[in-house]
Amino acid sequence: MNLYVTADAIGTATGGGKVTHHESQALASIGETEIWQFPNEPRPWGADLAARSRLEARPEYAPQRAHFYSGTFTKTIEILRARGTTISYTAAAHDIGVSRREHEQIGIPFDYPHLTDPVQWRAYLRGYLLADVVVCPSIYSADIMRGYGCKNVMVIPHGFDPPARIAPIPNRFVVGYLGQPGPDKGLVYLLRAWDVWSPEHPDALLMIAGRGTLHVLPWIRELCTSGSYYVRGEVAEPNDLYDACAAYVQSSASEGFGCEVLEARAHGRPVICSDGAGARDHANQVVPACDPGALASAIDLWYGRWRANPQEMITLAEPSAIGDLTWRHIRARYTELFSVQTKRHIDWYARVE
Repeated sequence: MNLYVTADAIGTATGGGKVTHHESQALASIGETEIWQFPNEPRPWGADLAARSRLEARPEYAPQRAHFYSGTFTKTIEILRARGTTISYTAAAHDIGVSRREHEQIGIPFDYPHLTDPVQWRAYLRGYLLADVVVCPSIYSADIMRGYGCKNVMVIPHGFDPPARIAPIPNRFVVGYLGQPGPDKGLVYLLRAWDVWSPEHPDALLMIAGRGTLHVLPWIRELCTSGSYYVRGEVAEPNDLYDACAAYVQSSASEGFGCEVLEARAHGRPVICSDGAGARDHANQVVPACDPGALASAIDLWYGRWRANPQEMITLAEPSAIGDLTWRHIRARYTELFSVQTKRHIDWYARVE
């Protein structure tokens, strides 16, 4: 018997929804698996309390393995470890200091007591320290977790679903962005870059999409006073967005991965990525995070290549170079990890990431 626990909603179109879908399916492929998800729990420790209550109601329940994705589950993990369960825990860690700075700069409260209160922070971190293995989607996240004292850290990237076809590059230079407009995503720096670069390029368009982007239209208008842009809001089919682009930008201030980088590149779109995103290792060009000037220069570079030969952009994006990062491949790596049952073998597996 296995157990999969998450504070996310499994199977949604978000990054967390995709990861939890494939992780939980991989765990279920090696044996009977219970799935506990608590996506609507507003309190930082609410999901842990709910999961712990289930365990306390079943004192005989001792799954062989339990995997956790995100959330705060320290008490739950303590109970399971005492019952002999092997624990693995996915941590798409980002830089908390950078995140707090970005919130404060745009006037949004950094209201995460499990990250800011010293007592709650130690309790939160203890859940990861107790895990037999911590799975991170990037070297960026792994370095952060090792800095917190986690020893058994391994990297399994997030993945992508290959498109059925690669659409031609459009005859207008469209730069795409897909994601929520939260402070960590660095949209503010892309807007500032576009405001400087785009007025001299009337044939260019910035296309912004993602849940919540329409709600911040006044803020976008305030930052982007010139040049052409279009805010699409949430898109039902992200493939349509990628097909409409000539290039894609992931402007994250701090992000554990960023599945959009793989998805856009799989569509044959060159990807400019900040070094604040874990997916930077899979981008076509990496620029410093939180640097509008660097973003503008990178956009200008790809604009020149687009002007020279639009369809060559697909070749330059090298979609075949990320072929081993499809969700089919990544799910096989999850399955391999979950099939390892003892801590001694987990130690070995983590060393050969």
